[in-house]
Amino acid sequence: MFQKIKHFKELHPFTTLMLIAIAVRIIVVIFVPGFGSHRELQHPTLFIGFLDKMKSWLGIGETQGMMLLSRSLYALVSLFTVSIIYRICDLTVGKQNAWLLALIPVFSIIMPSFGIIENASAFLGLPLLLYGANVILRQEVLLQNNLNDNVHRTSFLIAGLVLGLSICFWYESLFVAISILLILCIKRRFKGMLMTLIGMVVSIAFVWLLLLLLNVDPLKYIVL
Repeated sequence: MFQKIKHFKELHPFTTLMLIAIAVRIIVVIFVPGFGSHRELQHPTLFIGFLDKMKSWLGIGETQGMMLLSRSLYALVSLFTVSIIYRICDLTVGKQNAWLLALIPVFSIIMPSFGIIENASAFLGLPLLLYGANVILRQEVLLQNNLNDNVHRTSFLIAGLVLGLSICFWYESLFVAISILLILCIKRRFKGMLMTLIGMVVSIAFVWLLLLLLNVDPLKYIVL
């Protein structure tokens, strides 16, 4: 039995990792009531302001069903984060080390994993930040391997859009986004840097405009 599991893990490391992560999160959703609680969604950001407005319009309160849905959504977000961590590590240190490193967010309370999340903005913003970084890192790996045909400027635009959304969730991610732009500049990836910057500006402007249309003052959410 153990040999079969080991063989399956060697053939399908990513699938094995995600199955373990899913099992852990099912337990957490059922037995950890504080996971994804409404109290943890109060950190002010542009996107949280939008969610608050939509909840007030729909008349959504803190019922047991809503709390279960909230915990489930938290679990899905953390699953996405585990997958992105694995993909980033796979690009940098190889599949075997990537599998071991990705076990950290699978089992620990290092955000975003599971447990009592004190900062929902970071919990929601970090996966987007990691995804944007992963897209750009993948393009760099392709360039280093002379696979230029697979490198598209639209990939940098998509990365910028995602990074912009991460800033709307979690303002501190702005520092990482600026660092990514600086790295692209230093490596003379000027077109990629420009497309990434355009995507970031478009995302932030869209969320800002959406809040204005909902009669929500975006300035009151400028809090680090």
